[in-house]
Amino acid sequence: MKKLSTVALLITMGFSGIALANTISDKKFIDESSYAVGVVMGKQVEEMVSSQKDIIQFDTARILAGVEDTVKGNLKLSDEDISKQLQALTEKLAELEKVKAEEAAKEAKAKGDEYRTAFEKQDGVKKTASGILYRIVEAGNGESPKPEDTVKVHYVGKLVDGTEFDSSHKHGQPIEFKLNQLIPGWIEGIQLIKKGGKIELVLPPELAYGDQAAGQIPPNSTLHFDIELLDIVPEKK
Repeated sequence: MKKLSTVALLITMGFSGIALANTISDKKFIDESSYAVGVVMGKQVEEMVSSQKDIIQFDTARILAGVEDTVKGNLKLSDEDISKQLQALTEKLAELEKVKAEEAAKEAKAKGDEYRTAFEKQDGVKKTASGILYRIVEAGNGESPKPEDTVKVHYVGKLVDGTEFDSSHKHGQPIEFKLNQLIPGWIEGIQLIKKGGKIELVLPPELAYGDQAAGQIPPNSTLHFDIELLDIVPEKK
């Protein structure tokens, strides 16, 4: 879609004001080109409308009327009026997005509290002083990593409803990172196992992403991770 948008931009802007020695007169070519430009514009409008459909149902007929009036130079509103309306729309969408986020955060917290209460009762589950719930599947061998070490892991991250929001297996390879650069629950939790170890971690929001949304993760989410510690690279002194 980006390539098509670029083509449309060149058509609408790149050649404006340039006098061509030869003009295009082939009606079939003009018709098909005009339709193609319209499709590109329509796709962009559709993406915008779709992205806000949970908050506002735009009137498609009025959108098309605005496009037609613009093309024909027959606008019903002044530039100032249009600017004010778009500003009002931006503010209203931001206000509703905030309400929606607050509701999602409240729901995520309630579901997370319930999930942690149930998980804590399962066989083999332990709890750290900070609030991490964990179950060691395999302890591993050797020494545990230190916060400043680099670790290589395979992992799967899930929300409490079972939705998988990330996985190194989907990326086709394990990931490596310096342990102390991660969320608090990982820094503490991965130190509970050794090389070759596997662990389940259930993290309360304050040890994960807190009240901030992160991709598919709503604010105040409890997260469940399955982690396998493949290797440890000690920090070079």
